[in-house]
Amino acid sequence: MNPDSIEDVWILMNATNHAVTVALTSKIAHLAVLIRATFADVRVDLKPWLTDTATQRQLDPHSIDLSFYFPKRHGGMACRCVLLQVRFSEGLLQPGCCLTHVQANGYDHADPQWMFSTVDGQFSGSCPPDQDYQIRFQQMVSQIFHLFESPNQVKTFSGHS
Repeated sequence: MNPDSIEDVWILMNATNHAVTVALTSKIAHLAVLIRATFADVRVDLKPWLTDTATQRQLDPHSIDLSFYFPKRHGGMACRCVLLQVRFSEGLLQPGCCLTHVQANGYDHADPQWMFSTVDGQFSGSCPPDQDYQIRFQQMVSQIFHLFESPNQVKTFSGHS
């Protein structure tokens, strides 16, 4: 990249670009493990966004974004792909940083099927997941909140940061 000005330098808001410390790298890897534990047949993509300037300017710098893909349309989840955004109050390296909410969107190819946000805790859209899968997904999101209780710190086995 050869930017014309400092305003043209955009940090990619893909999950991999937030892996700047051992703690964050560990948590992002664990996030992918949580998704695979919930949906064993998925492929996790830690770089879901295009790298063009127009796309990058629209992204939230305080969000870890990733997507996961089912091998074919998942009947229970009513989609083929899920874009997951884990949003924080401020930069992940800031001492006061905390997870504010998680947002997810389910897609069939380019068509949106459903949306979920922890802001209201509800699924909405033309084709939301089956009730059992909504519960499974919400349990996974709860684990994400637990994982990012202290975003920039790794918890040891004794439970201390």
